[in-house]
Amino acid sequence: MGLKILIIGSGGREHSLSWIISRSKRDIDKVYVMPGNAGTLSEKKVFNVECDISNSQSILNFAIKNKIDLTIVGPEDPLVNGLSDLFEEHNLNIFGPKKYFAQLEGSKVFAKDFMNRNNLPTAQYKEFENIEHALDYIENKKMPIVIKYDGLAAGKGVDICNSIDDARNSVKKLLKPGQKIIIEEFIKGIELSAIYICNPNAAKKNVGLPWIKDYKSRDEFNSGPNTGGMGAISHPFCAYKKNDIYSLNVEIEKILIKTLVGIASDSESSSKYNGFMYLGLMFSTTDDKPYILEYNCRMGDPETQNILMYLDKNNVDFLDLIGFDNNDYPDNFNLSFLDHKDISGFCCTVVLAAKGYPINPVKDFFLDTSKVKETNNIKVFHAGTKISNGAIKVTGGRILTVNAFSDTKQTAIDLAYENISKIRVFSDADLKNEQSDLVFFRDDIGS
Repeated sequence: MGLKILIIGSGGREHSLSWIISRSKRDIDKVYVMPGNAGTLSEKKVFNVECDISNSQSILNFAIKNKIDLTIVGPEDPLVNGLSDLFEEHNLNIFGPKKYFAQLEGSKVFAKDFMNRNNLPTAQYKEFENIEHALDYIENKKMPIVIKYDGLAAGKGVDICNSIDDARNSVKKLLKPGQKIIIEEFIKGIELSAIYICNPNAAKKNVGLPWIKDYKSRDEFNSGPNTGGMGAISHPFCAYKKNDIYSLNVEIEKILIKTLVGIASDSESSSKYNGFMYLGLMFSTTDDKPYILEYNCRMGDPETQNILMYLDKNNVDFLDLIGFDNNDYPDNFNLSFLDHKDISGFCCTVVLAAKGYPINPVKDFFLDTSKVKETNNIKVFHAGTKISNGAIKVTGGRILTVNAFSDTKQTAIDLAYENISKIRVFSDADLKNEQSDLVFFRDDIGS
């Protein structure tokens, strides 16, 4: 009997994880995605499972009943709710950090206090739980400033405020009774996502994935409200600092190690961090140094889709990469392609979103993706979709990503936009009433 893998989540991240795992050289019996989407249903060996992923006990029961060999957690909520702790109590194999460690993502206040306590580079900040105190504080602040909601907000609880009016409105929007916000200085620079696979049992405990740039703002030129991510481009930094890649990599890894040591020493548990560690960084154009914007305790979305395309093109078995089986890498496993000095190829990821996203996205309309011909270099990963009477129905928010790989950056960008423009949008399930204005995408991904 082959392996049974369970992936938690319903987005493009989870679709791409199910896709690459289903392509493993190992004997894969089934890849379950809980709850999955329209795209996961199209992959070989992949099955959707209806479940409320906020119910940890239901997930546990399914894993026990179906003899799941490995569970991979996609979104942040189950980690913050302690799913990994529950699985470990029952001796089940899960890739994702425990509840204590997940606070790095679950609470902005916890994360900033942690950074400050461990002398990690981050923007100066102040926390508030009183709205009048927060409003008084911003009156004398130089704009722009950044205001962050303390808890989980699906990547949307951050406002970059360019005026005092913007700041006032942000405080009133984000600071609710019993909640906290962070107000911090704005750091001008180049944003970079550095994602690590952290496996304390492996000989190489921390493996850095290809650097990537995520485009958070809804609109072109980084304007409009913050979103969960509107696109991504691989290797954004190599062109900027191509002669200093080694030193940059060393700087980033120092931040990672300092983070892991700090959180382990803070924890009352003897366990170590196990799972993905996402460093959201800003390289300041003022002093040319990296600063931590945020921690995520899972892979990003849409960064995952982009990175997994890159890994697949380099013939990487994802289960090898996370140290599955014996918790270590095979003797012949080659990690050299991950050296940021020796890049090979580029990937561009463009998000198709529903009109009104991220505030009030429309839903219950339909897509025709048949004109997008998937190849080894082009892949569509679904997010806010489901199958309804044989048609792709949009459930709102970010709908899907079109991902394109090429030897050159510009060709990858061109391929992504060429194919996303082929997707047709209809108001009806019969695909007769075309209505293209129900969706949008940024046209500057990769710039």
